[in-house]
Amino acid sequence: MKPLRRHLNYANIVATLALVFAMSGGALAAKHYLVNSTKQINPKVLKKLKGNTGKTGRAGPQGPTGLLGAAGLQGGKGAEGPAGQSALSPLPSGQSESGDYAIRPDNTATSGEVEEAVTFPISLAAVIPPGKAIWTPGTATHCSGPGHADPGYLCVYSHVHGRLESPEVRNWEGPSLAEGTGHFGFVLEWPVTAADAIDIGTYTVTAP
Repeated sequence: MKPLRRHLNYANIVATLALVFAMSGGALAAKHYLVNSTKQINPKVLKKLKGNTGKTGRAGPQGPTGLLGAAGLQGGKGAEGPAGQSALSPLPSGQSESGDYAIRPDNTATSGEVEEAVTFPISLAAVIPPGKAIWTPGTATHCSGPGHADPGYLCVYSHVHGRLESPEVRNWEGPSLAEGTGHFGFVLEWPVTAADAIDIGTYTVTAP
């Protein structure tokens, strides 16, 4: 035993262990496995290995504008709308139409009468009777302002008026020259009170 102990030292022990590990290397390597998919790892272990989601980084610089895309296909034809109102047909009941009028005689007459004929863009199926054809320098019952007239009424709104009395609204389509309107329009008759008479305004009629 003494000769054996004489030869045991640190270098001999290290060399002996190295030889043992070298000889058993094949057996140890045989117990190792190559992992190439997370399916080979136990889900519990995989959950522990998974780290927390990191903070969202800052947005990068905006890239250049892309090329304009090609034009899309043309859409299909839409449904045809209802036919519009024909000027040859009477104005439907409850609908309105409007226009302008003006009178300014180029004379120095200080008396007598002046007339102005007004034609409706669309004719009326029924005339406006006396009492429902109203001239006003402002507003009146059934005539609340320019562009408005109650159904069955003609409202004549004077905006500039001078040296004339209030006019009469007449229907000149018949022989009686009755007050009111005709199917196609009306006539305004003013008595003149001084030279340079003037009356300018608008009208609105709503079909009965």
